[in-house]
Amino acid sequence: MKLRDIQRLLQAEMLSGTEIQLEKDIASACSSDLMSDVLAFSRSGHVLLTGLANVQSIRTANITGAKAVVYVRGKKPDAEALELAKLKDIPVLTTRCMMYEACGLLYQNGLLGVSLLENVQPSAEVRDYNSFSRSFEIAGRNFSRGGSVSTTIKDIFEDIGIDSAIIRRTTTAAYEAEMNVVMYAERGEMIVHVTPDLVHLQLRDEGPGIPDIGLAMQEGYSTATPEMRERGFGAGMGLPNIKKNADRFEIFSEVGKGTRLEIYFDLHPVRKNEA
Repeated sequence: MKLRDIQRLLQAEMLSGTEIQLEKDIASACSSDLMSDVLAFSRSGHVLLTGLANVQSIRTANITGAKAVVYVRGKKPDAEALELAKLKDIPVLTTRCMMYEACGLLYQNGLLGVSLLENVQPSAEVRDYNSFSRSFEIAGRNFSRGGSVSTTIKDIFEDIGIDSAIIRRTTTAAYEAEMNVVMYAERGEMIVHVTPDLVHLQLRDEGPGIPDIGLAMQEGYSTATPEMRERGFGAGMGLPNIKKNADRFEIFSEVGKGTRLEIYFDLHPVRKNEA
């Protein structure tokens, strides 16, 4: 389905984008106001339907490879979100349809949801990369900047030519880890190590620590405040989503001192499978 068809079916107004972008092919739709669910379940090439009209919806769309964002219920994003959408070349539309109506119309006209797509993961292209490391500071409680580090990491990985499937996994994990710092800690640091065979994300925060790591790793468990939920997070998918995307994931935490995450991604899974 073309984005133009979606605009017509939903009688949507285009807030940002071009006529050429309306000719984009859309593979599927993902609808949610919880950005952790979008990170966990969407597929590249989708259109994101949401009522969360803040910059986090655009950052999530960018991380997950969405081709467009449609705000439902007549919602319109703020200037910061629109500016980021233009920067990342993501067309933005708004419709007066409720979420249920919008999804029903698109499904009825042939646009599939992610669960109905063939469960085929693209094979990663085997390439070699120069080794480098880079460190990023993360400010706690600064929701307007939340996700900006992960967006920068995505840009770096695209520039050096890492396979798109690996970029999706690494930046999803980075985004979840970054938002945990924003929500719960005073500050944090994310260090990105890239070698010819591995991407290693290391995150340290100065936060309250996790009293029960086993409980925190369960899907759906959350200590999120109403403010966090209003911003699209706190569904209890963060740490489980990091683990799901990583090839190896380690977590260390001390109550009253903070948490450290070690997240690893193999750049050459084909070579390992052949060994």
